Amino acid sequence: MKSSADVSFLPEPPLVRGPRLSMLRLPTSWSMEPSLYARAMDRHTRGQVLAFNVLPDDPARVRRFDAGQFGLLTAHVYPKGRWERLAVCNDWHAWLFLFDDEADEQADVGQRPEYLAHYVEACLRVLRGGRPGARATPLERFTYQLRQRMSSLASEMWMERFIHDVEDYLLRGTLPAARHWTDGTVPALEPYIEQRALDSGVYTALDLVEFAEPGQELPEELFRLPLVQRMRQLCTRVVALTNDLFSFEKEVLWHRNPNNFIHVLGVNQGLGLEEAIFAGIELINSDTDAFIACEEALLASRLSDPRVLAYVEGMKAWIRGNVHWSLVTGRYSSPTSPFPELRR
Repeated sequence: MKSSADVSFLPEPPLVRGPRLSMLRLPTSWSMEPSLYARAMDRHTRGQVLAFNVLPDDPARVRRFDAGQFGLLTAHVYPKGRWERLAVCNDWHAWLFLFDDEADEQADVGQRPEYLAHYVEACLRVLRGGRPGARATPLERFTYQLRQRMSSLASEMWMERFIHDVEDYLLRGTLPAARHWTDGTVPALEPYIEQRALDSGVYTALDLVEFAEPGQELPEELFRLPLVQRMRQLCTRVVALTNDLFSFEKEVLWHRNPNNFIHVLGVNQGLGLEEAIFAGIELINSDTDAFIACEEALLASRLSDPRVLAYVEGMKAWIRGNVHWSLVTGRYSSPTSPFPELRR
């Protein structure tokens, strides 16, 4: 295993000044062999969101959805998953991205906290086992179908854990973020990082590491191991804050949403944009180094349960796969991006 001193990612392009995404420090030893189901997942999920009308049959909206290549993300972060389970995982990723787009970009949703709270609770009632009502929204009906498919493949213990993380995502992450956008307030740095970890939905995605492959669910005593919990926290922070780098232009410059790591850093520490990006990348890299140190400590403890080792590999796949997908997807590319890697 390589130590944190040996980590690197993309070679830094020459003759380009200013911050670059290639400054993110990721171990080259982490394998990246994605599942071959990426395109099949894209076709499947596209059909699902259109059938449930979660994604309106509007050419511009559909093109943007297709440009996201969510199947490619799922293929990278659950590389050994089985098809039936991967289809559920990809549908959940689409659920997250479509919901986030409403909450983060549409002022008539994200700047109406009372309406958003009602919307969130309706989806949670269905996820907890309730049936959609006669006036259920497309998202509620899609949520109900997802719950049925998940519960047929996972244990009650796993479902409880997943639903708890979805509740945290919506109630402790999304709703506080909506209040900041509505009030035009910028949170303090540490509270924002905690809020963002929840608002990102990454904890729910890490639950799917156990779900994507049969037989990989962690019993409670292994899931609650301090090192496992610390690695979950660090992985979530790295993925969530890295996403804020990629989405800075869209969220802050286009939609004037204050819920972004780079914006929060700049406001709280009085930094210009480039200084804030440099500081943000440094903090993300320190969390990645801490994650690697935790993995070394876990291996040194001689814990050999293959489910824990597979879970750690799944977290590593999320950290690296998220960056790779974010670089190639059309979701974040823009000719005016602050990052040269995204200017296309």
